[in-house]
Amino acid sequence: MFVKISKAIIVVSILFLVVVFTFYLFYKTSFVIKKINNTDTITCSVLLYSRGNVLPNLLNCYQVTYNKNYNCLKVLSINTDIVLLRKYKKSKSLKNFFYENLNKGLESSIENFYIGLSELLKGYKKSDFYINMSFESFLLMMADKDLNRMILENNFSNKDLKSLNNLDVLERTLKLIPYKAINVFKQYNLVNTNIPKMSFLALLTKFTTKSPLIMFCDLPVKYTTSRVELDVQNAEEFLNKVYYVDIDADYNNKNCFVDIKNASGKPRMAQKVTWLLRENKFDVLDWSNFNTVYKRTLIKDFKGNFIKCLDVARILKTGKILISYNNKVYYDISVYVGQDCNIYDDFDKAGGKGVKN
Repeated sequence: MFVKISKAIIVVSILFLVVVFTFYLFYKTSFVIKKINNTDTITCSVLLYSRGNVLPNLLNCYQVTYNKNYNCLKVLSINTDIVLLRKYKKSKSLKNFFYENLNKGLESSIENFYIGLSELLKGYKKSDFYINMSFESFLLMMADKDLNRMILENNFSNKDLKSLNNLDVLERTLKLIPYKAINVFKQYNLVNTNIPKMSFLALLTKFTTKSPLIMFCDLPVKYTTSRVELDVQNAEEFLNKVYYVDIDADYNNKNCFVDIKNASGKPRMAQKVTWLLRENKFDVLDWSNFNTVYKRTLIKDFKGNFIKCLDVARILKTGKILISYNNKVYYDISVYVGQDCNIYDDFDKAGGKGVKN
């Protein structure tokens, strides 16, 4: 009996070692991993679309750039309501352009979408990899109630809260991936991608161990009474000065003008945050109350000061950062103080005496 158990243990151990060694060899030879190891940055386009009753006619598009030098994941969220203006043709949004082409076939619709996106963004660079899939397939892979709730959420007071929700979806997905890797591997056939099946698992393992910093960016747009248009000047500056360049620590050493808005519903929070940031050498010009209550603190970067925004989040011990590039805004950074911000300082100890908010 003891001999049989010993043999079984040996066989299982050998099989385990074979599996581990095989995966190790594949991990080292995977062209995806080689691409990551041999270049400073890799890019991946992600397109999520609807094929049924889940979020009908919704289309989300992202370009994800990973920089291994900074271990930073730059995520560019592209508003698919942007109208594609063409000569001698009817103007259509990227979303309508996609769904109207869907009757010609999914692959054709995806290809035409990216052609339209390249026409729209002159500085848009083709990604190394692509992942295209339906929301239905994505939810099936992740199988998570909280993520399902986040994606189905559509009641937002403003576009910033919608962007925050998209950031939440991204962060939640990255946290789930290690636990859902096997499920994703099994459901691989639901994904339209140029990443081979085994490379998928290798890539997931890579990002799980790296825990990259996330830099979430909104593509600059202009809202008119009838449509959404690309903000050409800000978009070009954003791509060339912020998104497609390395994070410049020296650039972030410059003085920043900061605006504070109390979106917590709690008294004097804007003033207290102002005092705290000024103590830490930030040039806070204005503070005021905001009419919408935010559950979480939002730090908006208008000029490409990501490192400075990280400093603000560190000082406040909270804060989600959104890159919303706009060189026409006077301030460099706006802080929307949310309900999650708790500050007890000399202002409280003084019994509320001081400058009124």
